[in-house]
Amino acid sequence: MNSSQRMRRQSSQGFTLIELLLALAIFAYSAGAIMKLVGQSANNLSQIEEMTFASWVANNRLAELQALQVWPPKNNEKGEVEMAGKLWFWQQVVVETEDKRLRQITVSVGLDKSMATSIHQLSTFVSENKAKETQ
Repeated sequence: MNSSQRMRRQSSQGFTLIELLLALAIFAYSAGAIMKLVGQSANNLSQIEEMTFASWVANNRLAELQALQVWPPKNNEKGEVEMAGKLWFWQQVVVETEDKRLRQITVSVGLDKSMATSIHQLSTFVSENKAKETQ
């Protein structure tokens, strides 16, 4: 075997240092991108969970109002409820409509007592006739 054949055989036996460094750089970059994606997914999941529980709190409050059938509903009433290990704060806003026998009720739900920001808002309408039918 001559020397050129020996060199070809030795050079084809493994990767060079530059090739290894390039492969490691590509792997590190892709691993970083995957970790960022996993972190964003976890954050999105917690936001979706909060929005779901907040919507349940708002739905429960509006169901209570419709079951109470008090006319007119109280404006700016506030309350709190525990759900899923967290304390949720709600506030209802009652708005008169053009029809004097109809009120719009909007319930806002958040995690801070001051209700500076709300996670979810839900509205419904309550009529005077329905409230007086059962009394």
